[in-house]
Amino acid sequence: MQDTVKNTEYEKRTIKIGVLFSQSGPMAISESSHLRGVLLACEEVNNNGGIAGQKLEPIILDPAGDDLLYAKMATELLLKHRVNIIFGCCLSSSRKAVLPIIERFNGILFYPSVYEGFEYSPNVIYGGGVPNQLVLPLLKYIFNNYGKNIALIGLDYLYPREINRVVTEFLNASGGKVVAEKYLNFSADAADLRLNLNDILKNKPDVIFSTVVGLDSINLYSVYAELEFDGVKPPLASLTAVESSIQALELDKREGHISVASYFSSLETEANKAFIKKFKTRFGEDTSPCVFSEVAYSLVNVFANALLSAKYDDTESILAALSEAPIESPGGDLFLDLNTNHLTLRPYVAKSNREGSYDILWESPSVIKADPYLIAYDRSIEV
Repeated sequence: MQDTVKNTEYEKRTIKIGVLFSQSGPMAISESSHLRGVLLACEEVNNNGGIAGQKLEPIILDPAGDDLLYAKMATELLLKHRVNIIFGCCLSSSRKAVLPIIERFNGILFYPSVYEGFEYSPNVIYGGGVPNQLVLPLLKYIFNNYGKNIALIGLDYLYPREINRVVTEFLNASGGKVVAEKYLNFSADAADLRLNLNDILKNKPDVIFSTVVGLDSINLYSVYAELEFDGVKPPLASLTAVESSIQALELDKREGHISVASYFSSLETEANKAFIKKFKTRFGEDTSPCVFSEVAYSLVNVFANALLSAKYDDTESILAALSEAPIESPGGDLFLDLNTNHLTLRPYVAKSNREGSYDILWESPSVIKADPYLIAYDRSIEV
């Protein structure tokens, strides 16, 4: 949709949006959660009369976790399907593959995942938390409750290596220590996971900081629970382990894992209770939303509000109509910082339980504005 279209003409057509999440492959468990959030929000917008009477029409493609397919399908959405809005990508590598295409054809990518920061594009709305919003609160909680000897384990791609670089900088400036650092191939087998985890445990970490994602995170947690260890195992702490991944584990392997996020389904707010009810009605009583679902759901509402205000659906009009006014979300009010295109979020630290949910351990007393380049931080953490 490169041509400018007046709001009064909406009743002649639907408003197409691209949806680019893996429904198969190693990232399906995470990205299916994103997809559910987008679909639920679109259906709500449509059931409430749409945008000026016109309904949203999601064009859904499955890149199956393949970065080359993300790039190819993003091009297909922009040129063949004539959308200029895409909700999509989870891994940083897939976002990086899509970014030059979004910028070249002047689309907008609504990106709903936590990521490593150190990026800005006027064509991307970054919905997930960055290190100052998530890594720092998690490290401070770990320092206060477990210790400062941290082991790092992640998949071998951009996001884990960049996050671990940031973690190492803060540890070095705060009297902490990286006692081990391991990187896994995607779809690592159980033997490889056991070998790496046993090597880590020999270094006696206080906590194992994981940046393993998707199906690999489920396998990691499962193998870790089965390891024999003399003493109390240090907890696994993660920026990306969520309800859907914990619920995929056997009951006796679910408890005790630490996560930080801007949303957990156990939040006791009226907005969240209503969201969970709608989510379960739509996707089944045995499903639960997670931060991936919640952020994707909220970003659709950010877009819908902007489009309603813009009166035109070209890229420039939508970007110009984006507002810093609060957006009510299941996790609390969200604010878009138009200087960085990142959301202001309230982080929570929580521990997984046997039911496959999370018990909140700590809540930030205030929302935290994104500082994607860590400009305001000297790398030390006070406890």
